[in-house]
Amino acid sequence: MKEFDLLLEKLKNDVQKGPSDENLKKVIKRIADFYKEKLQLLDDEVALFFANKEKTILSFAYPEYLINSGIIPISSTDAIAAHIFRTGRSVMENNFQQQKHLFIFEMIKTPDNKIKPIWKVMGTIISTKEEKIGVIQISRRGTDISEVGSDFTLQHLDFLEKTASEFSPLIKMVLPKNFRVKLT
Repeated sequence: MKEFDLLLEKLKNDVQKGPSDENLKKVIKRIADFYKEKLQLLDDEVALFFANKEKTILSFAYPEYLINSGIIPISSTDAIAAHIFRTGRSVMENNFQQQKHLFIFEMIKTPDNKIKPIWKVMGTIISTKEEKIGVIQISRRGTDISEVGSDFTLQHLDFLEKTASEFSPLIKMVLPKNFRVKLT
């Protein structure tokens, strides 16, 4: 995949600048844009969460409008991102609204001033061999089911897992040692 190799080269150049909030935001934006293009997603359908140093909470690092919206305890049994982080196992759910889940962040209006529930979701861990860092979550959202796209497939999940495993060490390299839960 030529686009992926090109992105990896750009990210490798970015990480040479070292860890900083600004550099982390740049890397996150490149990764989010990649998934939006490859999976035909809207800006609010890609989410990246990072854990605090103590590995007790997750917070949004992307999309921008959710960065200061709150935190998710890793112990939460209702948050899919917390489940992925705790277990290290990927998740794919194409009937998400029928599942018990933490929905508070879905009630925050998107930049287009709409409340758009998550109807379909998949996610995977961001980790290196040494450490769990966070979670990448991809969703299909809409004011109702007629607005969302097709189901996620096992091929989509495999793509997410493989690309995330390549991105993870690069994210780790730009993640500041004193990373704040909130980036802004």
